[in-house]
Amino acid sequence: MKFRQVELLAETAITTAGTKVIDINIKDVISRLTIVVIATNSNNTPIGHPTQIVKQVDLVDGSNVLHSMRGCYTAGVAFYGTGKQPHQFLNYRTLGKPKVVIPIYFGRELWDRQLALDPQQFNNLQLKIEHNYALGANTTSNCTVEVWADVFDDKPEGVTGFLMAKSHWTNTLVASTTDYVDLPTDWPIRLVMPAALSKTEEPDVNIASFKLSEEQDKRVLIECDSKQALKMFEADYPIWAEMSENLLVANTDKHTFCSVCKDVQLQPIMSEDSDGIIHAPWSGGYDRLLDGSAGGTITTLITGRSAFGILPLPMGRRDVIDDWWNTPELGSARIKMVTGAGDTSALYELLLQQYRKYA
Repeated sequence: MKFRQVELLAETAITTAGTKVIDINIKDVISRLTIVVIATNSNNTPIGHPTQIVKQVDLVDGSNVLHSMRGCYTAGVAFYGTGKQPHQFLNYRTLGKPKVVIPIYFGRELWDRQLALDPQQFNNLQLKIEHNYALGANTTSNCTVEVWADVFDDKPEGVTGFLMAKSHWTNTLVASTTDYVDLPTDWPIRLVMPAALSKTEEPDVNIASFKLSEEQDKRVLIECDSKQALKMFEADYPIWAEMSENLLVANTDKHTFCSVCKDVQLQPIMSEDSDGIIHAPWSGGYDRLLDGSAGGTITTLITGRSAFGILPLPMGRRDVIDDWWNTPELGSARIKMVTGAGDTSALYELLLQQYRKYA
């Protein structure tokens, strides 16, 4: 075999909020890091999406930051970077075990032999996982984290660099405002991703429009509203599909938190023998309500777009390095973002994925 999977952190309890620091001491070239979080619910009342247990993921080499964003966005960028949906099992029942997988891909796909993380290019690689088990799933009685690395058994020839992802800019959303954000010109940009994860509003309501430009608007690359972007760019990705489990109490609203925030469809069915009618009223955002005329366990197929409120803007063909936005050749690059009516309790962020070269 040319590939191996290495356990960097065995299943470890995280029942006290804090930061888990994992030293990456292996020398083999890494194609992907994978964080796995499994919780155990103590009741039937959902309080948040399970990825929110992972507040922040940072990959650092001393003061050199190679990856930095919230756990939910890390999972979202994994999807928009590869077109492959990370595993999610959204269980919101007492003693249920919700499980989320949060990958960090350093290439365009698993086992990309041109783009991968080479630990020998760095001095002190560390993965830092800030966690709080009280923020996601149901009030959990137990929660664990484990970390795996997919590595090359042989060092692939021709590795030129890796994909680096960061939350470049963050602000509290203010309705109907315009923000100009200067973009970095240190490394080429593969994906530009405005994002606003909200319980109550869809992403195209939070972010109304944007414009990408070079050299103080001398050249405009993209200028459109968010609805257009969802049709033109997000539609190039597969529909996100996942399962959730809830326990309904008759004629009582039950919250369920999903991973998608646009074109959300809920298809609940009773898992037990029941003649109950299930109602899933429409709402925006990722916090949805389910109601039934009879109580019982239900399984819901959830489909939709805009994972975790992200609007993906690919800079050319995702698999062709020469297509990506070569900002190092520019004097300046920026994005103009205009908010809509918006959920003013939400954070408004700009996520970037860059091609970081070794030489």
